[in-house]
Amino acid sequence: MAGLRIGPYIGAFTEIGMRTYVASAGLLGIVLTLVGPIVGGGPRTRSPVPTSILEAGPPELADVVGTYCVRCHNERRMTGNLDLAGFDPARAHESAAVAEKMIVKLRAGMMPPPGARRPAADTLRTLVETMEAVIDEAAATDPEPGVRRFQRLNRAEYERVIRELLGLKVDAGRWLPADTYLGNFDNLSAAQGLSPTLLEAYLRAATEISRIAVGEPGAVTKSVKYTNPIEVSQHAWDHLEGTPYGTRGGMVVTHDFPADGSYVFSFETLFGQGTGFEDLDLSVDGDGVARLQLEHNGDRNVEIRTEPIFVRAGQRSVAAAFVRKIEGPYEDRLSPFGWSFVGGEDAQQWADYGITALPHLADLMVTG
Repeated sequence: MAGLRIGPYIGAFTEIGMRTYVASAGLLGIVLTLVGPIVGGGPRTRSPVPTSILEAGPPELADVVGTYCVRCHNERRMTGNLDLAGFDPARAHESAAVAEKMIVKLRAGMMPPPGARRPAADTLRTLVETMEAVIDEAAATDPEPGVRRFQRLNRAEYERVIRELLGLKVDAGRWLPADTYLGNFDNLSAAQGLSPTLLEAYLRAATEISRIAVGEPGAVTKSVKYTNPIEVSQHAWDHLEGTPYGTRGGMVVTHDFPADGSYVFSFETLFGQGTGFEDLDLSVDGDGVARLQLEHNGDRNVEIRTEPIFVRAGQRSVAAAFVRKIEGPYEDRLSPFGWSFVGGEDAQQWADYGITALPHLADLMVTG
């Protein structure tokens, strides 16, 4: 663009940095626009009132209101904080809130009040039905949707939108604070306000997610550790969904690889000394990349690791599981019968012998 000057600091941006910056800004804009349009709270311009509405009520109905209602509901007395001077039932839609109050009182027989002059019952019924017809027809012809508040995405909605836009599985709790509940709902606009601090959280989320999506060749080496929940069964007959068939136990995690490169996978296991050797299978996105042998070294907690393995950048599923070697029942006890872990050094020295617990995968760490 002619006349546009770009400062020298722009040159400090690398290509990937600019790409991530643009992607994060674009991602934030896309996500925020997904909350839907914001309807302003100003007055709406109504379409012309249909002729059928203007002719809905007989002319004498306005006289009924002036004769029986305005005596109390006028500018001077303001009974019920209401002034009905000049009210026309044929245009009840123009003062729908007032007309609705009148309909409720007239239907209940509360107006005119007891002891006051009253028109004939047929006249009151015609007045009520006319106002109802006018309001209903006006609402059908020119509906008033009301005002829609600005509504941001909560955590669950944010995760779903990122998955649909980029095919990435993210945990919004890493960046966004806990959602505010209103009436046990976390998706009401009245509860989901947008503060400057929260907007910064969305910006951080957009920046990091954009880096995952487009890659980050200059990423520094780091280690990410995943711990297996204790409630996950790793028995010989339990196959974990996401691991290869013919395996047992283990864990499946979704890991973000920031760049193409070599990564080291390390594992911490727990097993009994009475068991034989075990094979641990490692796969990335369903493709086997390594098979390690778990050997006894005199310690029940054994850590093993792979050689550097090349993995392309992106969000990928990493599965580690033991190769299944037995199909039938087995003993998975923490201590042999008749033995105790107490009783001095001799008892502790021999405590591990006879323990037949199969190896369990406790932790998985990705370094690179």
